[in-house]
Amino acid sequence: TLFRSATDQDENSEKRKLQAGKKTQDRQKKRQRDRMVERIQYVCSLCKFRTYYDDEMKSHLESKFHSDHFNFVGTKLPKQTADFLAEYVANKTKKTEERRKSVEDINAAIQQIYKDQDLTQDLGMEHFVKKVEAAHCTACDFFIPMQYGILQKHLKSVEHNQNRKAMMEQSKKSSLVVAKSILNNKMISKKLEMYLKGENPFTDELDKDDAAEGTAECEPVENQTEVTEESKVEGMETDCGTGEDQIETEANEESTADDEKPLEGDDGDEGEAHAEG
Repeated sequence: TLFRSATDQDENSEKRKLQAGKKTQDRQKKRQRDRMVERIQYVCSLCKFRTYYDDEMKSHLESKFHSDHFNFVGTKLPKQTADFLAEYVANKTKKTEERRKSVEDINAAIQQIYKDQDLTQDLGMEHFVKKVEAAHCTACDFFIPMQYGILQKHLKSVEHNQNRKAMMEQSKKSSLVVAKSILNNKMISKKLEMYLKGENPFTDELDKDDAAEGTAECEPVENQTEVTEESKVEGMETDCGTGEDQIETEANEESTADDEKPLEGDDGDEGEAHAEG
């Protein structure tokens, strides 16, 4: 009995070591993926828009959705401050373009990110679970099968058109929260001061200074277990990011909390995902 107990303890200890080793590998894999995401993903913080593709970012910046959000923010802020925000977003896009040039095969990197995010790939066929494509309507909290007829039916529904109009107003108000939080950041407020004086705050030298300042109080990657969103800028190997990235993430989290409040006409089933089909 004592021998069996000791053997069981050894087996349990070995299992714990294996589990701990797998968790460490998973964390390292996630860190590597998040670093790559930070290098190649385009972000428009005010619109909460993200994409890995050049043409999609270009289309977004030229879209009515983007201009409507910036026009709304422009009615709540001084003109020069609103102009600065537009320059700020354009500069972030430019820096992302520069970082992407250092990636040897950008398409392969994007495909690898999507593959790593697919949680179904490790499931055996006996579970009969596979990844499928669907459209998610945030305004209605609906998952819609990727079929033209069903999608068009949803887009033409009275409920969707009521919800999307309410969501648009909510989204614009949310963009103002993000804008104010960005402007309240110490580093960005300094850039704004320069901009208001007629100087260019978006030079390469200043951007490098900002990256250094933003990472001055960060722990090295190897001392951290998780990677935060928008954490790696200008190739700096840290997980907490620059002040710019952190303030945008926090502002988006704050505005997202507002977005999750029920829309007018909601039946109160907040957070429950529905499916049409």
